[in-house]
Parts: sequence; structure tokens; C-alpha cells
Amino acid sequence: MTNLELYVEKLIETKTVEHIAISVGKGDAVLFETYRSGGKKIDDKTLFDMASVTKILSVTPIALIALDNKLISLEEKVSDFFDFNIIDDYKNLKIINLLTHTMGIGHEDLTKENVTYDNAAEYILNIPAEIPVGSDVKYSCPAFILLGVILEKVYGKQLDALAENMVFSPLKMQSTRYKPEERNNIVNFNLSEDNRGLVNDYNARYLGGVAGNAGVFSNMTDMKKFAKMLSETGGSIIPDRIFDIARKNHTQGMSEARGLGFLYVDEEYKQTGGCFSIGSIGHCGHTGQSVFVDLKTGLYVIIMSDATISTIKKYGHERYELVEKMREDIHNAIKKDLRI
Repeated sequence: MTNLELYVEKLIETKTVEHIAISVGKGDAVLFETYRSGGKKIDDKTLFDMASVTKILSVTPIALIALDNKLISLEEKVSDFFDFNIIDDYKNLKIINLLTHTMGIGHEDLTKENVTYDNAAEYILNIPAEIPVGSDVKYSCPAFILLGVILEKVYGKQLDALAENMVFSPLKMQSTRYKPEERNNIVNFNLSEDNRGLVNDYNARYLGGVAGNAGVFSNMTDMKKFAKMLSETGGSIIPDRIFDIARKNHTQGMSEARGLGFLYVDEEYKQTGGCFSIGSIGHCGHTGQSVFVDLKTGLYVIIMSDATISTIKKYGHERYELVEKMREDIHNAIKKDLRI
């Protein structure tokens, strides 16, 4: 058995995951692929809740296309898109701050009685900033919810329709969507069986299941198409000029390295192990997903799992540090197997 196969077996045996799928490849070539389950069998068509990988599956490419078409600009103020009052903290908030997680606020619970998807942007833009806008990276789901709303205003269509028309359909990602109807070949990311197929992220679920931060479900067949697009520096949907800007580190000197929408792999990033070179890009999802692409070699690794909900079942509470360590260990096992 390979190092990766041995490690995956350990994950299943220790109930760190119940379902896990991993694909390693370059371009059209699949170097290694595995589907393991401690319960019902899974395959390349099984749907997973992609959680925050939604940020690069949906909002990021739509925003980059909008940038290319000059429908938005990185330096454009967020306040230009709204006619309600915004607190002074955000008077200089720009599109680039949303894409790079430098808005100034991080986690926020939007599940309030008076908050709906229609007024979520107003609610967010009246939450006092934790740090000054643009001063540092603070990973922000609210920023991407805002960006999703802005893109809806720009295009005059709902985010799920934009994602389908501008990303999923052009890439022939036939099973990838918000709010899937599938209830059989889909992993449950919630404790209740009644909630199978519902997005795990409580903000996205509360806002109706379609949001800029989370909500997209996908399978391995489709994710390989998406990874190939990234390895081809935008493929047919994101022009080279824009992709070259997006792949750069826009937060140098800050606490985390961020491209436009993408996580930028630098010397400090741990979860890709030693598998990817500096300048690789990708994203993780809180439910246990990740996709990373080495733009120098074309190597991609896609991890799809239910690690977060499995650790909750095992320990009675969330142990997300174990999910992060799982990603690091998987990538290190792949490095050993590929001898890179």
C-alpha cells in the first residue's frame, strides 16, 4: 500500500472520517485516486458540501470575470453599490478588501431575528470593524457574502444562476450547484438525517442556502474539471491577464498570504505539507474539503471528506485542529509517494 492509502485507512479506522475521496493529478492525468467509506459506498459522483471552497467555486471567478469586463474594479468603494447608511469604519472599504479578507471583521453570526438575505449587506456594513480596513488579514465570511450581493447587483441575477451560467456550465460541472436536490448519493454534513443535503454553514443556511461564503455542493468528477481550469491559469473562463493578478500575494507583510479570492501558499502555510511550491493557490472548506493547485508544476490535490462532522460525532464537540492536521498529513503522504 502507498503512504496515502495507509493514512486513509487509519482515518477510517479511527473514525476521523466516515467518507473521504482524494484525487491527485496533473492536467488530464490522474496520478492517484481513492474513495473510502466506513458506511455507504461513495464514488466520483457522490456530492460533498464544499463549505468555504464555495468562495473560489462561485464568487471568486464571477468577480474576476466582472473585473475583466470592467463591471467592477479593485479600487471601487463598496459604499458605491448601496444606498443605505454605512458606518464610518467602512467608508474606504474597497472590492479588493473583500477579495483579500482585509475588510476588518472576521467571524460574525448573522442568524439574527431581524436579518434576512435581502438586508444582510446592511447589517454587515454596520458591524463595527475589529481592526482598521486594509490593516491585516482577518478571514471573513461576511466579506464574501457582501461580494456575492454586489455581483448580484452588477449582473441583475441571483448568485446561484450566475455561478451556473458563468462557471459550472462552461466547465461542464454538471452536478455542482447550490441547494442540491440529490438525497441519495450525497454525504450528510449535519447531525440530523433530516438535514441531509442542507448546507452545514449556519449563516449560509439561515440566509436561504445561497450565499457568497458557502452553500455549493460538488463531486470529484466536477472538482477535477475545476482544478484543471486553475492549473491552466483560468482556462476558458478567466482571462490570463486577470488570473495573473489574482494569483499574486496581495497581502505581503500581513499575517496571512492571500490572492484575490484564493489562499496563497507561502513559507508559513502548513496544511499543504511539503507538497506544493510557494505561489500555489487553493482553498479549504470547514466541512473537511480542500483543493490546491501548483501553478508551476500543474499538480493538483483535491480532498473531499466529512472530517468535521465525524470528529464532532467522535468527541462530542468540534475538533477542527484535527481536520487541519489531516490535510497536512495527507499532503505529506502524497509528497512521499510522488517523491517530490
